[in-house]
Amino acid sequence: MSDGDERLRLDYDETTDLLRTLTDVRFKLLAFIPTIAGAAVAVLGHSGSASERLAVGALGLVATLGVLVYELRNTQIYDYALRRAQELEALLGLVSISRAGGRGRPYTEQPGRGQDHGRALVYGAALAGWSYLVGWGGLRALGVGNAKELGGAIGVAVGLLVIAELVRVDARPVEGRTPQEAARV
Repeated sequence: MSDGDERLRLDYDETTDLLRTLTDVRFKLLAFIPTIAGAAVAVLGHSGSASERLAVGALGLVATLGVLVYELRNTQIYDYALRRAQELEALLGLVSISRAGGRGRPYTEQPGRGQDHGRALVYGAALAGWSYLVGWGGLRALGVGNAKELGGAIGVAVGLLVIAELVRVDARPVEGRTPQEAARV
């Protein structure tokens, strides 16, 4: 193996390590975020004052939004690393094992980005839960009748808005790719 091939292999190994790390972080966040939101809604839905619902809900809402912004940035880094891995696979001459003699490699042949819709559902549900607590707590503190029901409506509206926006963002082409190429990434 030449020195140039060795550097390409090292670059490929580092790039694929980054992809694995970003995937691991995503799975941990997708398990943690809805668990905490669901537990908070369950506990505060049965006990707690209006001010507790408002305070805990606001804290959870802001923290979850912060994690979502972090996740969206990691998705940009993931997309870059994925494109880099695909180019490095071509430069290294990796071949397809599913198509005899055909071009294709582990990162080039992977299926579309369906995991992004799952992320939209998870964050939509979590932000809906936090918004429910904020709406319910805030409206109850203001003495509004039907605060619980109105808080629920606020939560549902926020959840659907978040899901729709994340699906819209995920449908955009990956930078430097056509929409058709982005769908295959």
